[in-house]
Amino acid sequence: MAASSRLPVALLGSAVLILGVLIWKPWSAPSRSAPAAAGAAGEQALGAAPQAAQPQALGEAPQLTGPQRQAVVAETVRSAAPQAQPPQSYKGPDGKQHEIVYNQGLALSPGAREELKRQRLQQMRDQPEAISKIYGIGRDEIAAVLAGKRPFPDRLIDQ
Repeated sequence: MAASSRLPVALLGSAVLILGVLIWKPWSAPSRSAPAAAGAAGEQALGAAPQAAQPQALGEAPQLTGPQRQAVVAETVRSAAPQAQPPQSYKGPDGKQHEIVYNQGLALSPGAREELKRQRLQQMRDQPEAISKIYGIGRDEIAAVLAGKRPFPDRLIDQ
């Protein structure tokens, strides 16, 4: 019985607290240091505008300030990290790993074509049944390509 008598008091207290927060609205009140910071930033922007408006010679890289240089280096390091790269494979509904192929239909450079050809040949050696299913190539054709009796099929590279 005592718990049920505390319920209306708790609800009333919660309502008063919520109403107080909505009236106060701390998320929309400007901070007292914001106008000063905005004024300083505006003065810096005005002072930097004539420098930024000057044209640069062709082939000349823009000069970065210390913080800008640090930001560029930090972004380069972050984007090169493995966790920043998109996934290369996924586990399908059949429970097997499947390769994700990005940028299909793009023209590959000769070096990239050779690298992809080496990867496909390695996959043919390691997983001939998967290559057979994925690319619709018979196992006898895979064996002939690996033995050097047939040329490498370009359809494995040109997707």
